[in-house]
Amino acid sequence: MANGKTTILVADVGGTKSDLAIFAAGGYRQPLFQKRYKNDDFTEVNHVIERFLSECQYRPEVACLALAGVVRGTICTMTNLPWEIDSEKLEKIFGLRKALLINDLTAISSSVDCLQGEDLFTLQQGGSGGDICGIVAPGTGLGEGLLVRFGDKSLACGSEGGHVDFAPIDREQLQLLTWMQQKEMPVCYEMLIAGPGLQNLYSFCTDSLGIAESSTVKEKLSGVLDKTPIIIEGALQAEPCAACAKSVELFLSILGSEAGNLALKLYAKGGIYLGGGILPRLVHRVSFDGFLQSFHSKGKMSRLMEDFPIHLIMRTDVALLGGANYARHALKEYLSGG
Repeated sequence: MANGKTTILVADVGGTKSDLAIFAAGGYRQPLFQKRYKNDDFTEVNHVIERFLSECQYRPEVACLALAGVVRGTICTMTNLPWEIDSEKLEKIFGLRKALLINDLTAISSSVDCLQGEDLFTLQQGGSGGDICGIVAPGTGLGEGLLVRFGDKSLACGSEGGHVDFAPIDREQLQLLTWMQQKEMPVCYEMLIAGPGLQNLYSFCTDSLGIAESSTVKEKLSGVLDKTPIIIEGALQAEPCAACAKSVELFLSILGSEAGNLALKLYAKGGIYLGGGILPRLVHRVSFDGFLQSFHSKGKMSRLMEDFPIHLIMRTDVALLGGANYARHALKEYLSGG
């Protein structure tokens, strides 16, 4: 503890990186201290936290870890990382009064009511609003969640909706499904509309559709494990690589379809919120018309789709913001004030 403040350690642990921050118990909009680490540099989350605490002056009393994996009680097994995280071990190692493990989409969902002004970019205004919000967040994986409001209270919950079966909506996507089934079955949405999914779309565009890739992009992709940034960069050039541009177009179309599916399943009149690190890079640089067209294309329900607000989350540390907000409510009994 520093400066007499009760503090909360919040971590957003994804498949490739971990963002850690210290928040005052009485304030969650801005962290007191924050750092990012590459997960490849560590063998377990304990070492990430140890490094972070050695670089800051705060000694938190409680912790909330937002994790890209399935949380079962005090244990989380990461989906795209060979780590198992035990909250009781974290409490003993770091002298915490309480360590809370939540799904990363629970954290993002918990941030929705904290977002303000420039935190959001609105794709569709929608109707008058409602008590249920849906969240779709393409990153290293595809996260989905929801927020349900009850008067002045709310319930945030993550899910594993990104792993449901992919459903093609036209001939081209049917061709994509057939092509993907030669690689792996079953084919889920995460295989197409997450970071690695964008790489699958690029391979489909070049291998199956025969779309040309620029020599510059081809050279950059050679021998690189994480091809997603290069594909996005190639689509955003003044003279874009055709294969990159088509990959991003397909990505947005499939994402729009799945976001529309979630809106209908939840009847999310409170809005659909789009998170993750990929989409903010595309704002004002590519058209979202394909996303909206697929979102609206729901047969008899197409007119209803116009009633759902759609907001893109621009704030990059939204899981930390939501994790801090979640912790403030869930760990009240462990906090002595801030």
